[in-house]
Amino acid sequence: MRINKKGVSPVIATVLLVAIVVIIGLIIFQWFRGMTQESIIKFDKNIGLVCSDVNFDTRYSEGTLYITNNGNVPVYKMRVKISSDGSREVKDLNDLSSNWPESGLNQGGAFSGKVDLGNAEKITLIPILRGESDTGEKNFVCDEKQHGYELIIE
Repeated sequence: MRINKKGVSPVIATVLLVAIVVIIGLIIFQWFRGMTQESIIKFDKNIGLVCSDVNFDTRYSEGTLYITNNGNVPVYKMRVKISSDGSREVKDLNDLSSNWPESGLNQGGAFSGKVDLGNAEKITLIPILRGESDTGEKNFVCDEKQHGYELIIE
């Protein structure tokens, strides 16, 4: 008895295998590429390490936020995480107050400005630094858990 078997030709099978290998290779390449970040340098070291040198004091009183830069690192911008009634909102201080210095808060500099925080229970201030990269100047947001300053609003 003769059974009629049909299969894929060897040429088509080879083309399909090569295409699958190329697609898997591209996926892995894109995955690794997303894991690496462009390095940003400030003071001849990685900007992530410079974040630990940032030192600032802050207080909030009667709708006015006060920030003093006590460290040796200029703070380019400040990110504000507003927590109230179980909700959180993240904004740049530039969006909340027009008084933030355009060039940032230099060493020994001070900022005071009216800020509408609504019914916030607490805010977390996260410094943003500016450094050099291969493609020019870039901003770097310091890690909130390590370098954020939490302020309880009364």
